[in-house]
Amino acid sequence: MSQVQQLWDEAWIECKGDTDLTNARVGGRATKANPNKEDVNFWQSTGPTWVQNYINWRKANPDWKIWITPQGIPAIELELMPVVNGVTIKMIIDRVFEVNGQLIVVDLKTSQQLPTSSLQLGFYKLGLEQTFGIEVNWGNYYMSRDSGTASMIDLHQYSRDKMEYLVDTFDRARKEKIFLPNTNNCQYRCGLTQFCQFSTKKEEK
Repeated sequence: MSQVQQLWDEAWIECKGDTDLTNARVGGRATKANPNKEDVNFWQSTGPTWVQNYINWRKANPDWKIWITPQGIPAIELELMPVVNGVTIKMIIDRVFEVNGQLIVVDLKTSQQLPTSSLQLGFYKLGLEQTFGIEVNWGNYYMSRDSGTASMIDLHQYSRDKMEYLVDTFDRARKEKIFLPNTNNCQYRCGLTQFCQFSTKKEEK
C-alpha cells in the first residue's frame, strides 16, 4: 500500500466516523466508467489520485509557501471566528499561501465547475485582515480535477465597508426569516428541495 493510499484511508475513516453512507447522496452524471454516478466507490478510487496530484503540484511550485500566522500556526484549514457588526462568522480557510511577498487565500475544490462568485474568498479576506491585521488582496481555487489552480482573483473589491453591509443585510434577513431562493446557481438537492417552487432539482420519485 502506498503512503498516499494509507493517508487517504486514515483520513476517510476519521472523517466518516460512524456515518452510514449506504444511502448517501451522489452527484455528477452516470457514465460508462461510473454508472452509479460519483458514489462512495468513485471517491474511494479517485481520492488518492487527487491527493497525489496535489502533492505533485506543491512540489512543482516551491514559491507557493504555506503562510505561518503570527502565532506560529501553519495556515492549513485555518479556523477563524471574526465578529463583524456584532455577528460572529465562523470560517475554515483551506489554505493561505505566501507567494513573492503576497498572501493568497486558496479554497480547494473537487467540483467540475469554478464557483460563479468569489464572495467566499472575500469573506476569508475579511476574516484574515480583521484577525491578524494583515493585507490580503488575492485569492484562487485549487481545482482537484484539473490538478492545479485557476486564474488569480483580485479581491480588492471586497472592501470592509461592502462586507459589513452584506453581513448586516444577511443578519437582518435571517432575523426577519426572509430567505430568497438562489434562482441562478442552485444545483443541489437539499432538505427544502421538494418545497421550493424555483428548484430544478426535484427529488426523484
